[in-house]
Amino acid sequence: MSGGDDDTDGLRARVEATMGPVRGSDLVAHLGRDAVLVVAPALDLVACALAVVRDDAEAVRGWVASGALRKPTATEHAAARDDADARWLAVVVQPYVLVQALAPSAPVH
Repeated sequence: MSGGDDDTDGLRARVEATMGPVRGSDLVAHLGRDAVLVVAPALDLVACALAVVRDDAEAVRGWVASGALRKPTATEHAAARDDADARWLAVVVQPYVLVQALAPSAPVH
C-alpha cells in the first residue's frame, strides 16, 4: 500500500483533472437536482473538493457556517439559465458539483 502523501497527491491529481471552466447553462441540470455548491473565491476550490471527498465534516461545517461554502442564490440560479456570459470553474465531487465564479473575460471551452 502506498503512503499517505502518495494517496493525497493521487487524489489531488484526480480532482484537478476533473476541474475546468463551464458556462452557467452547463449547470442547469445539476441545479435542478440541488447538487451545486458555491465555493467562495477566497477558498481554494481543490482543497474544498478534497475535504468533501474525504468527508472532512469539521472543515465543511466551518465553511458552511462562514458562508464560504453554500447553496447558490436565486440570482445565481437565474444567471445559469439566462446569462450566456455566466462563467464558473467547476469540479465534480459526486454527488455534488462545486463551483467558483470566474471573471467574465475568462475563457470557457
